[in-house]
Amino acid sequence: MPPKEGKKKLSKAEKDKLKKEEAEKKAQEEEEARLLAHEEEKKRKRVEMEQAEERKKQEKEEKKERSVQMKELFSILESNKSALDTLENQKRKDAKWARYMKCDGSPDPTVPGEINTYINLRLEDQNEGKSLDLLKHVEQDNALIEELHHWLSDSGDLSVNEEANYKEAIVEIQNLMSKKLDDISLQVLCNATDLQDSETYNLQYTVETANICLCIWGNLSKKRIKPFEFTEKGFTFDIPRMLSLNDCAFRILFTKYDHLSYQSSALYPKRKQKKEVPEPEPEKIEEKGSEENQDGEQNEENPEEVVEKEDTQDVMAALQNLDEEDEDAEKPAEEEKPEEPEEEDDFEDPETPEPVEWEDFDEDDDIIDLRAYHILGGVISFDLVELPPQPKQVNSWTITPLVCPPEIRKITYVADTASLTPVPKDKEGQEEKKREDKPPISISYRLPEDTMFVDEPQPGRWDPTIKHWRQDGFSDVKYDEEKRFVQFKTSYFGKIALFQDAHINMPFQSWEIRPRNVDNAILTVIAAVVDIQIEIKNDVCCLTQPSDRTEVTHLLNKWMYPSELVKAMRASGINIFPAEDSSKFVNVQTKDTLLEERIYEQMALTSSAMAYSWSKWNADADLHSIVYLGSESLNDEPLLEEDWSVYKSTKTRAMKLKTTEISDEFSDELAENTEFRSNLYHLMKITISEEGMDRIEKTDYKYIDCVQQLLQATKVLTYA
Repeated sequence: MPPKEGKKKLSKAEKDKLKKEEAEKKAQEEEEARLLAHEEEKKRKRVEMEQAEERKKQEKEEKKERSVQMKELFSILESNKSALDTLENQKRKDAKWARYMKCDGSPDPTVPGEINTYINLRLEDQNEGKSLDLLKHVEQDNALIEELHHWLSDSGDLSVNEEANYKEAIVEIQNLMSKKLDDISLQVLCNATDLQDSETYNLQYTVETANICLCIWGNLSKKRIKPFEFTEKGFTFDIPRMLSLNDCAFRILFTKYDHLSYQSSALYPKRKQKKEVPEPEPEKIEEKGSEENQDGEQNEENPEEVVEKEDTQDVMAALQNLDEEDEDAEKPAEEEKPEEPEEEDDFEDPETPEPVEWEDFDEDDDIIDLRAYHILGGVISFDLVELPPQPKQVNSWTITPLVCPPEIRKITYVADTASLTPVPKDKEGQEEKKREDKPPISISYRLPEDTMFVDEPQPGRWDPTIKHWRQDGFSDVKYDEEKRFVQFKTSYFGKIALFQDAHINMPFQSWEIRPRNVDNAILTVIAAVVDIQIEIKNDVCCLTQPSDRTEVTHLLNKWMYPSELVKAMRASGINIFPAEDSSKFVNVQTKDTLLEERIYEQMALTSSAMAYSWSKWNADADLHSIVYLGSESLNDEPLLEEDWSVYKSTKTRAMKLKTTEISDEFSDELAENTEFRSNLYHLMKITISEEGMDRIEKTDYKYIDCVQQLLQATKVLTYA
């Protein structure tokens, strides 16, 4: 068998040739892969550029459409505002004329000459009369103060001098009222024997008007006295043993007004002062400018134009990375597409102001923060005064001692700090104790019938030396919610008031505004403690709930302007109206303030046909987004859960979302067959029925303003 022929060995030249062929093949494959990747990269960048151009075109169209819509919306709002301004100016003229034609003997408090003459004549008038008639004169003084407050808050065209004159007149009238109340008290005290009670032989006197109640007890019998009660006011107080033999009297003056708190700095919010950033030195600015213009080119574009061109410049920069072979072909195309000039009529949003930061309350612990607490039920002046010598009958003569100077004299009384003073032990080892000479005065007070206390009231006293309300000097505070009585002991006489947490009803649990008809709606606020319902009709509103609380029966179904209702509800203890610094005391949803105000405007504009409500998703939305519920409502009936839809608004868009209130997660996806618009008003134009839009177009501007005032006063979008 012949031997197998072996594999032919390659020569060195053949091996080199084979290696060379393999290297060339590999290089060719790499080149093809590189060219393919290059083409794909060019294609990707072209697609990105086309998409960017398309986005830019869409943004321009959207911006143009938004400009038209916002200008149309602002035209409606400006027209309403102009009509309101005209109406308010006419109201002021009518009020001025009515005051001029008023013939009740009262002066015009806005005229310095008249008010000064009135005050001087009142101070010189020493004629005695019936206490009730004299109190009515003081009520007239208080009415003048209210009139001045009205002009201060309502007139936006006051000059600095006029404002200063009004405030000075208020202080002078307040001093006049205090002086006249003291004069009335002195007149009663000087005639104590004629007014004494036939059973106790002590002075027991009460006189009352709408805002003032004067109660005086005088010690004429000089006997040991049990606690005394003024049954008309439900006010009971102890009379210490040391005073039972003295010529003294207790003067209790109840006033529904508060002329003290405005003197306290604790009443006014304090903004934090921002640290001033030092401006860069001029030399550095010049150097920076020279670097930017080192090529000799001047950049005349404003910052807004530069920002708008950034996206296009990024795309162009990406295209410049293409190979040199395509660069020359692309440059002419770029040059053929000059940038479109910016539309001159584009709508520009004003900048949102930065959130305000507030200073912490830095007074002593005993000082009451009037931003966190407010007075309910007015002020009580609880004074210990001297009982003047009484007239004596000598034969047919009546000898009346003169009080000089003719003013009441207050007795200084400060309770001893210890309730019991220990003495040495007796022989049996028992410790003897004696009562203090000046014990705290025990007071029991029935809360006013027209004031709602939803928590235990805290007593406070006015310290005239530091011009603050204080909470020290009180002990054994007890509150009977069912009987509406508060009891406490005080170590001081003077001005006393009851305080309540100003934010006890915040944050709200939910809210809803629902139309009943054209220019008619119901605003419901479920607050932390009480449920509130306000009906709005035309340019007035009234409280309709809670109807089960007797304290607010005087407010129910009483039609008022929004500002009047807000003031009346606060005075009655229903405070659902946040102050400018309430965010310091309440955990709220911080939102863009400009956006929030615009939504209130647009909700008011559409509230004759659309119902709006609170949404749980608002808590998850960012600073620049507000989420709420909405539903068309043309029947005067409560809405069902499935009737509501979720809406979202930003400064540039308003949209109806696919998400519902019961969805597991929140999504920005638009609801099916819907589009977004630049604002809520124009979104409603394409969303609601023709009947609903007809209602909106028929809505009166005065009603819109009334709704807007209440929404802004309650700030439901951030405090719910």
